[in-house]
Amino acid sequence: MEKTCWTSKLLVHGVLPWQTYGLAFVLGVMAFKYPVSCAAALVVVYLVDSLLRERACRLPLLAFLCCAAFGFGYASQRTPKLPSSLPEWTESRKPVGVQAVAERVEPRFGNRLRVVLGNIRCTVDGHETTLPGKMALSIRHPHFIPVPGQSLKAVVRVVPVRAFGNPGGWDYGWYWQRQGVFWRAWPVSRKLLSWGDIPSDSLWQVKKTVRSQVAARVPETQGGAMVLALTTGDRSRLSSETMEATRRAGLAHTLALSGLHVGFVAAMGLWLAFCLGRLYPPVLLLIPRPKLAVLLAAPLVLGYAWLGQPSASLIRAATMFGFWGLLLLQGRGRILLDGLFFALLTLVFIAPMSAFDLSLQMSVVAVAGIGLMYPHFRVFFLSGGSWFRRTVRWVAGVLCLSLSANLALLPLVSWYFGTWCPNILLNVIWLPVLGGVVMPLGLVGLLLTCVPWTSGAGGVLLGWAAWVTDGLLAVLTSAGDAGWTPVFSVLRPLWPEMLGCAILLVVVVSVVRSSRRIPFELAALGFFLLVAPHVWVMALDTRDEARLTMVDVGLGQALVVSLPGGHRWLVDGGGGSSTFDMGEAVVAPWLAYGRPPRLDGVFLTHPDVDHSHGLPFILDRFQVKHFYFNGMMPGGLTGDRLRAVMTRQTMSPMRLEAGEKVRLTDGAVFEVVHPGAGFISAKSNEHSLVMRLVWRGKNLALLPGDVEKGGIETFLDAGHALQAEVVVLPHHGSRNSLVPRLYDVVGARVVLCSNGYLNRYGFPASEVVHAVGGEVLSTSRHGQVVCRWGERGLRVGSFYP
Repeated sequence: MEKTCWTSKLLVHGVLPWQTYGLAFVLGVMAFKYPVSCAAALVVVYLVDSLLRERACRLPLLAFLCCAAFGFGYASQRTPKLPSSLPEWTESRKPVGVQAVAERVEPRFGNRLRVVLGNIRCTVDGHETTLPGKMALSIRHPHFIPVPGQSLKAVVRVVPVRAFGNPGGWDYGWYWQRQGVFWRAWPVSRKLLSWGDIPSDSLWQVKKTVRSQVAARVPETQGGAMVLALTTGDRSRLSSETMEATRRAGLAHTLALSGLHVGFVAAMGLWLAFCLGRLYPPVLLLIPRPKLAVLLAAPLVLGYAWLGQPSASLIRAATMFGFWGLLLLQGRGRILLDGLFFALLTLVFIAPMSAFDLSLQMSVVAVAGIGLMYPHFRVFFLSGGSWFRRTVRWVAGVLCLSLSANLALLPLVSWYFGTWCPNILLNVIWLPVLGGVVMPLGLVGLLLTCVPWTSGAGGVLLGWAAWVTDGLLAVLTSAGDAGWTPVFSVLRPLWPEMLGCAILLVVVVSVVRSSRRIPFELAALGFFLLVAPHVWVMALDTRDEARLTMVDVGLGQALVVSLPGGHRWLVDGGGGSSTFDMGEAVVAPWLAYGRPPRLDGVFLTHPDVDHSHGLPFILDRFQVKHFYFNGMMPGGLTGDRLRAVMTRQTMSPMRLEAGEKVRLTDGAVFEVVHPGAGFISAKSNEHSLVMRLVWRGKNLALLPGDVEKGGIETFLDAGHALQAEVVVLPHHGSRNSLVPRLYDVVGARVVLCSNGYLNRYGFPASEVVHAVGGEVLSTSRHGQVVCRWGERGLRVGSFYP
């Protein structure tokens, strides 16, 4: 009976008991950061497991809880602890001398370099102090690429790692903390940055030599940059345009070394086994082709994982390949899922913080989706021997593999990125060419460049690989220009919705696999978890209250006005740079968290980058009915993007002037008090839109943008009504915008300030805080701040207490 219970009556849903215990352990680890959602997930896992398992084979609840408790305790012991206090000199952002040792070197796209440093010693005013943890040093356009173990002396500005304080957003602080990185730094000057002698580690010398050989022989094209990235992991030559093109097509993951690339390398082992079997058939009598493929692929995978460092995802993918290979060599069945669980538990036990790594989560979910769904798609493939039927079967196989992975990943991708790329057909072209042509040519060319008398042939193969990749990029660019690679922003699900989706997927798979009746209890629970959050959000949006939310976007501004009925208006979209978009990374994810990506309108107060750079993404991906501005458009990259979006969306911006009113909803208006039609100033800040929010006759808030003294004096003298319960400090609290009379006229009870943590300008200025005469709620201190007006009057809350 015992054997029947644990073997022949295997879990209907294909998960062994030890694997359920393993899931409890992993969820226990993750509960250290997300206690509520992971506790709910543990309940769901045990409930699903119990309902789908034969009654005599159900797992003891106590053992299940012990596994989860062990995971929680293990994570609490292995989590890097932040320092209890910060050095005083970090608050002044003064340059300090640093001596440290490079632990990890990461070439980044856009010719940037990130070096993770350890053993950090800082010299401040002649006194040396040791910093706990690690430091991430960012360098633009580096002249030298160091190796791990190399010492550094530099003069840098150091700031503590800190997240944007918005609920439901990506936690940058936790991302660094779980890696033991507590500090970020930027060199004051590259002239004040010097590296020590290269360590005598011969393996790193070999790796650096190989990378330099490949970099010297690939063409100076984006195709060459892709070949360099795919073969060595060096993405420094990739341009932001290439990254954006692949991101829009849903193919950005193919440029970051991961399990996909390890799969391509392992496929080369399979091809070698096929060729060897054709050249010398007797070898297949000694070693079956699948086992021969594993033996031939193993050194290729290990070499590729070593060369692509410091990519942790490659190590994890190689670990998964290792377990799959061992199971196959042992002649075991259920290779895919069993190997996945072995690898997952091994990785999480060795490094529990890896459970929070996005690449590992996506790899596990994608492989699980393929293992659970692909066999059911495969039954629909055509069978037969003609070349046409084989071709159709192969194309269908690629599509079904991609479809299985993408369906499983949909909730995870929606939560992390808030986007959906319906471009699965591109995988039929991109992935086979990348894995069957570019990768083999590039890796063989890489090996040939290591030998002096074959380096010329290696350069030729690398050139061919770059030529093919340039062709792929040309096809991708043409498809994008023709509108064939759409990307849609979607509602970012709340965690109950993700659980509900997972339950329904398990129900469907279990019914298809076993032809059993539909587990009504599970289906009902999944449907409830999927629908209930939407009902809750709709109930919140129907409350009779107005809200002003100051989103934490660092040194910039993004304000959201929310009114009954789910109406939302965005004022400015935060800043950014050519490599970072605050709209994409912070504002859009918060706006779409639990709510559809829709806005009634967008206001641009003035064209400065810290207010405008995030808006092109919002206007492009969200449904936006109206766009208002002060008549001045941004210049440079931000302006180009904004004009391109408005052309693509056939959007006509509406210019506002003092005296106009913008109706938001019944009873809610924005009163424009500046700039007037005849106002003249050479400064764009002085032309900022200054608006007062009025709801049902109540003067709620004054939003002055970055207006400075000249503009403030102008609209004060004009005699506009300015009284409001809340005021946002103009120009982030700059002394250039200090006019004490403004605060006397407004008479605000609450003062807000949007600025960056330890920003280089020292905003808000002490003179401004003194003039206000009360507490200033700033995003740098409090994170996101929300002002609510309802039956109980004005209430204020913040992300950080």
